[in-house]
Amino acid sequence: MMWPGLAPNLQAATDAPEASPEPAVETIEVTSRRLDIVAEGQQRVVIAPDDFPVLRIDAALASVPGVTLFRRADSLTANPTIQGVSLRGIGANAAGRVLVTLDGVPLNDPFGGWVYWSALAPEAIESVAVLKGGSAGAYGAQALAGTIALTSRPIGETSAYASAEYGSFDTTRFTAGGVLAGDGVGVRVDAMTFDTDGPFLIDEESRGPVDSRAASDADAVSLALEADLSETVKLFTSARYYREERDNGFELAVNDTEALDLSTRLLYAGADYDAELTLYYRSRDFSNIFVAALEGRTVERPVLDQFDVPGEGLGLLARVKWDQIEVGVDARRLSGGTNELFRNLGAGFTRLREASGDQWIIGSYIETYGETDRLSWSASLRGDAYRVFDGIRQEFDLENAGALLLDSPFEDRSGFLATGRLGGEARLTDAIRLSGAAYRSWRLPTINELYRPFRVVNDITEANADLEPEKLWGVEATLSYQPVTNFRASATVFRTWLEDGVGNITIGFGPGVFPVAGFVPAGGSLRQRDNIDLTITDGVELSAEAELGNGLSGYARYLFADVRISDFDANTALEGLTPPQTPRHSVTFGVRYALRGVSLAADGQFLSNAFNDDLNTQRLGSLFVVNVGVDVPISAGITLYGRVENLFDRRVVSNVSAFGLETLARPQFGRIGIRADF
Repeated sequence: MMWPGLAPNLQAATDAPEASPEPAVETIEVTSRRLDIVAEGQQRVVIAPDDFPVLRIDAALASVPGVTLFRRADSLTANPTIQGVSLRGIGANAAGRVLVTLDGVPLNDPFGGWVYWSALAPEAIESVAVLKGGSAGAYGAQALAGTIALTSRPIGETSAYASAEYGSFDTTRFTAGGVLAGDGVGVRVDAMTFDTDGPFLIDEESRGPVDSRAASDADAVSLALEADLSETVKLFTSARYYREERDNGFELAVNDTEALDLSTRLLYAGADYDAELTLYYRSRDFSNIFVAALEGRTVERPVLDQFDVPGEGLGLLARVKWDQIEVGVDARRLSGGTNELFRNLGAGFTRLREASGDQWIIGSYIETYGETDRLSWSASLRGDAYRVFDGIRQEFDLENAGALLLDSPFEDRSGFLATGRLGGEARLTDAIRLSGAAYRSWRLPTINELYRPFRVVNDITEANADLEPEKLWGVEATLSYQPVTNFRASATVFRTWLEDGVGNITIGFGPGVFPVAGFVPAGGSLRQRDNIDLTITDGVELSAEAELGNGLSGYARYLFADVRISDFDANTALEGLTPPQTPRHSVTFGVRYALRGVSLAADGQFLSNAFNDDLNTQRLGSLFVVNVGVDVPISAGITLYGRVENLFDRRVVSNVSAFGLETLARPQFGRIGIRADF
């Protein structure tokens, strides 16, 4: 086994699309189980989580600079609502600016756009491909900054596996699964259960009696069926269920999630053309309580109880491909809302708020490919019609028999956006390749961003029903060098222009009463989501990977991202500032040594200083963590493994409140486990 991210980048794909050229900058495997979303000139990194056990898939993504959740916390301690993904320092956003798919089907939450990483067992994932830059092909409406394409393990021969591990904070995790294969049909089952007491989220000297650990209890199960309906038609169908109960640092600050995902795909592979029809359904039931700590953190008071936050999504993709042309149409319908209690002055909640809305997006696209002996190219054009409708916000006075205080229906809106991508690669020599791309992509703000406010302790963020879609223009060029099969290096330069990027913009500080949100307490802040006219990112990416022989391999990657708000007519004071959670320098590295079946590995991540707020007053220091691990085979099919994350127990700050209280993340975490494959 080789280091995650190394082997897939140095090996050619075995099932490349028929119209694609010979292996280019980095090539990912495309099989009948997943959607082909590879475009010429699109930089990509492929990692294989099973090569080095990770607790969560988002932990494996940390090996790619610029891939980040909203804050520096990972999914072990982060609230699910900030687990959306961003790429290349374009600007962090809690909803995320990246499309995440599993076997071609979107995973992004239909209400909020975030991803439930704790629902994905790494043992059930074969590979993860990070495709950088906006996409305009299938599902292009959400792939603003790029795509993360997960591929589940294939339904092959009959087999089974099981694993068990124990770690810090009394953490237990068990997984099991297997494949039952017959003549032309196969079934795969995967199950996982996870429980942890979790770490504290603030320093010991800052804690009070009300502070508790970030505990989590989660279960997930999935069932997949693959069948040959005829010599030319295959059926793939899957069902996944997930539930989690999580504590967020206070005894009363809890959130619960229940999720169901269903999908069905029909594939036709004929002599003259290929065709695909995919249908999917997603349902989410989420609840969340926000708490304020009072009287020197000796008393906790619920300040916002979002007791019912449902979300539901329906979607389809239909496409046909022949010769060097592909055409397709995809559509999705999203709905959701929040039901919440607020305004607790000490004797219980006195107000009820209901806010909800619906969206639909219908898009069509055309792609074409071409190549010569030394040149390959691709072009895509896409058009999307969208509608935001049935938006409403109502508030009721519970102290006055539920009297209606606010009844604010929001204006229905619709629009049309055209996007596209042009990319190509020139093979200058057998070892040197030059590739590049230009693109325009877009993202419709989520129902969460439009209608759901939230509160973290005394810091309040309001929704904004008038948000416009985000648009991203980008150009990039890459020079890659691979003189031999066991070494590769590349350098990429890029610039992006983000129009109408959604950010949390500061309105004022408490104590005080504000028309948008009402009373803001002392030490608190008020922000509201808003469209920033233009944010520009200039960047450089460097990467080197090598197999050094005698079982030794390694990689190093670097991202420089100079991000600044260029134009913001509504708040010119922010022009020239850096969006929150966007470090200028990001470095990742890894080394692995394998001898007689035993594997030793270490990887690290460095992030330079960043700001936590839009005003650039709350500075987050640099981050440097090192992780180590070992795999030891103890008999045929049985492996013992261990891992320590944040080996040197470096302090990682993920958030700073208006009055300076720091939230911690990614503590030192050790675990040991055993896995058996049958």
